Amino acid sequence: MKKSTLIILSLLLCLVGLSFAQEMTDVGTPRSETLIFQTFDRQTANPDQFNPLLSSYAVWRGFRELGWGTLWETDTGTGETVPELADGLPEVLNDEHTEFRFKLKQGVYWSDGVEFTADDIIYTLDTYFSGTDCLNWFGIAVITGYVESYSKVDDYTIEVKTQKPAFDFTATMGTPNWGPRLNIVPKHVFEQQENLCEFRNPNPATLGPYTIKEFDPNGFWQLWELRDDWQRSSWANLDSDGYMPKYVLYKDFGPEETRSLSFVQNQYDVDTFMSPDSIKAAQARNNNITTFSPDMPYHNMDDACSYGILMNMQRAPLDRVEVRWALALALDLKMVGVNSLSGEFLSSPLPLADTQIKHPVYVEPLLGWLNDFTLADGYKPFDANFTQDLANVLKQTGAKNIPEDPSAFGIGWWKYDPEQAGKLLESVGFTKNNDGKWLLPSGELWTLEFVIPGDWNKVMQRVGFSIADSWRNAGIEVNARQVDNAEFTVVQNTNAQRTTELNWTNCFFTNNYLSGAWSTIKTEYINPVDSNETNAGNQYQWSNEKVDELVTRAAGIDVTSEEFYEIGREVLKEFVNDMAYINLMGIPTTIPTNEYYFTGFPKADNYYAVPYSWWSSAKAIVANIKPTGN
Repeated sequence: MKKSTLIILSLLLCLVGLSFAQEMTDVGTPRSETLIFQTFDRQTANPDQFNPLLSSYAVWRGFRELGWGTLWETDTGTGETVPELADGLPEVLNDEHTEFRFKLKQGVYWSDGVEFTADDIIYTLDTYFSGTDCLNWFGIAVITGYVESYSKVDDYTIEVKTQKPAFDFTATMGTPNWGPRLNIVPKHVFEQQENLCEFRNPNPATLGPYTIKEFDPNGFWQLWELRDDWQRSSWANLDSDGYMPKYVLYKDFGPEETRSLSFVQNQYDVDTFMSPDSIKAAQARNNNITTFSPDMPYHNMDDACSYGILMNMQRAPLDRVEVRWALALALDLKMVGVNSLSGEFLSSPLPLADTQIKHPVYVEPLLGWLNDFTLADGYKPFDANFTQDLANVLKQTGAKNIPEDPSAFGIGWWKYDPEQAGKLLESVGFTKNNDGKWLLPSGELWTLEFVIPGDWNKVMQRVGFSIADSWRNAGIEVNARQVDNAEFTVVQNTNAQRTTELNWTNCFFTNNYLSGAWSTIKTEYINPVDSNETNAGNQYQWSNEKVDELVTRAAGIDVTSEEFYEIGREVLKEFVNDMAYINLMGIPTTIPTNEYYFTGFPKADNYYAVPYSWWSSAKAIVANIKPTGN
């Protein structure tokens, strides 16, 4: 063979080898068999922590989404309850709606081959009620405050008695939105541990169809592998075509500026909160990259939570309703949305996400009330023209695919009125100095600390910076402090750490979980203003006697009744009256997908689930996608 021929063959072999290498992931799995999600929180400090009885477990990277099983799931596309481990809906045993019996599906097995039975649930409930202080998963307090007693009837039947009438039984004992409160653990594994508080469970037995194959000890990625017996898992029934990807990888591809290049190069399939301008740049370079909808605002807006500003209402001057309303009226949300989100958002003045499920029940009935609402001085703060004005601004910027109906951007928001904001501040003793900066009644410069995410959530970070700029333009000195995910959570839940924070809250998806989301808005859950204790309830740390009474009454009412819905509307009105939370918008879930290797992701015209990889709805995504053959 000629030397030149050998050289050509060698080059061809190198090219073949290079092609093969490019089709493998950097964790050694075939790319075409590996569904890859960008992680929600970028990096975790606890990559080996899979004890779901502890709040520090490695959340957002597959354990809840692929490894857990829950009694009932929520179809996040419709809000309907779907049995998962339970064999149907619960049977109500008494007129008071406090006694229930439910059966379990038979033939479900843990990944280590042990059958799942009622013993696992009884053991989990026993552990929840053990009173062990270090077991601090927040769902433990939810369940122990909800359940009065429980018993095993047989290996596949359980009876539960609740402390109060429980019309939201499947939501509380199952999954209302992003994940369950009752984290069922394998009895045969956990009962062998001497100290559950120190048990990290690094190689967990799972009920879902995937098990952990490998993870990065530095917390940047987690690799899951399909069980050989996945059809005996908790949610095998979700699969309709017999196809499940062999591997699922949750991985951080770095800051948005660098990971968008990896996305263009088909290195992963689903992003998490990529900013709109980066999405457009990526689409210009790769026509496999798509958004939830082809029309503005392009993205799914049905997240259970909403973006808003959490305030420490016990700390002066935020203890004054006039100051809280001044902050709302000094915030130019139109320009915040245009500057940080290219206008791709859905405004929501009411403290809940304006989703297609909740809109007809809670939002639409309050439109007249919002238009007529006045502050104490007679000022009407609601701007019904907000969305039309936003559409006009977007036209001037050259935006494309603007919908003819401006309601695509929401129902409206509060007026941007720095003059009225100034009147409110002056009414409680604020003054301005020669530089146009607001001074506290004491004469000191008012410096407002505003905590926002770092670049682990670039979209939210940009929203935060834009809000800070808006307030500064109104004369408020703002210290916008970026924090990592861990500190963000501490600030959210600790009074001594929080002044104001851009946050997501009001996290309920279905109408019937309003009672669960707001059940702790009671004075009894309020900690001192300087407390470093984690708030056990009442995320807003808001004291309102009327709301106390309303949420207590809601606990005993049928969650599908008009009376229950009316209670929810009254709670919404009180939020607005007190401006207890400056709600901004439904979370703009800017989640582009790359359909080079897989197709069948949730879209506006194929809306079988919300498209979030960090919710338990990821189950439906994994079960519905199909390989393209690339």
